[in-house]
Amino acid sequence: MDDGPQRIVLKAGEPATLAYDAGTARFLVPGEATGGAWSLVELQEMPAYHTNLHRHNHTDEAFYVLDGVLTVNVDGSTADYPAGSYILIPRRTPHAQGNRGTVPARLLVTVTPAGFERSFKDRVELFRTTKPTDPDFRQKRKANAARGHYDVEFLADWSLPK
Repeated sequence: MDDGPQRIVLKAGEPATLAYDAGTARFLVPGEATGGAWSLVELQEMPAYHTNLHRHNHTDEAFYVLDGVLTVNVDGSTADYPAGSYILIPRRTPHAQGNRGTVPARLLVTVTPAGFERSFKDRVELFRTTKPTDPDFRQKRKANAARGHYDVEFLADWSLPK
């Protein structure tokens, strides 16, 4: 049996769009379809959403901005990236990202090797039962991260600059 990549063909709107705490996610290419080599997720991040400063020690993460503007902090320098921009964050690079605009930012996220995309799937599941305004939300996210062994190291809080 060949363990190589599977053939992937998606029509518009496939797979389904799923809600999570930052906006929506569509899991276009799961890691299982590439033998764990990479995965592709389409995210829509709502205005004011942002991550904390973090790094992935074994994973490269790339963003291609489809709509809106993505604000990214890499190694302490923050810049805005409009639609059509591509940002590659090599493993071990401290970074944070968010949407300081007034419209949703839609982006493609490539994770190499696959694995970190599971964190978005767990966030979809958590969002179904617990909203970000719930006092236990942050603790439940941390518990998911510990249980899922995601390749993410949280470094510090980060706020979107105005």
